[in-house]
Amino acid sequence: MSEIVEQQKERTVEFISGLIDKMGVDGTVTAREEEDKIIVDIACDDSQVLIGRRGQVIDAIQHLATKVAFSGLKRDEGKALLVDADGYRQKQIERLQDLATRMRDRAVESGEKVHLKPMNSYDRRIVHMTLADDEQVDTASEGERDDRHICIVPKA
Repeated sequence: MSEIVEQQKERTVEFISGLIDKMGVDGTVTAREEEDKIIVDIACDDSQVLIGRRGQVIDAIQHLATKVAFSGLKRDEGKALLVDADGYRQKQIERLQDLATRMRDRAVESGEKVHLKPMNSYDRRIVHMTLADDEQVDTASEGERDDRHICIVPKA
C-alpha cells in the first residue's frame, strides 16, 4: 500500500469521523483500499441522516472528503474515493440497473425514446454501463447541469 493512499485513508477517516460527530451521529468510519479506489464505510444506527434525500447528504460528504483526501496531492496521485453508509451505494446501483432495464423495455415496446429524470454523473454512468452492450437500444446524455439526463433510444 502506498504511503499516499495510506495518508488519504487516514485524512478521510479523521475528517468524516469529526463531521458525523458534529452532525450528532454516533458511527464508525473505516476505509479500505480496492484496486482503483478507496472505499470509506460509515456504520451507524441512523444512516438515513447521513444519506439524505436521494443521496444528497452522502454525495456532499463524499465531495468534501475527496477535497480533504486530495489536499496537497498532484492530480495523478492517490486514488478516487467512494463514501458509503450502510450499503446505500450498492442498493442505489441495483435500483439504477433495475430502472435502466425497465425503461429499456418501455423504449423497445413503444419504439420511442424514453427520457429518464435528471441524475448526477455517477448515476448516469451506471445506467449507460448497464445498457452498453444491449443490441436493441442506445443511450445518450442530454441537457445541461442540473437538467442532465439519459435518453434510451430504440435502435432502428
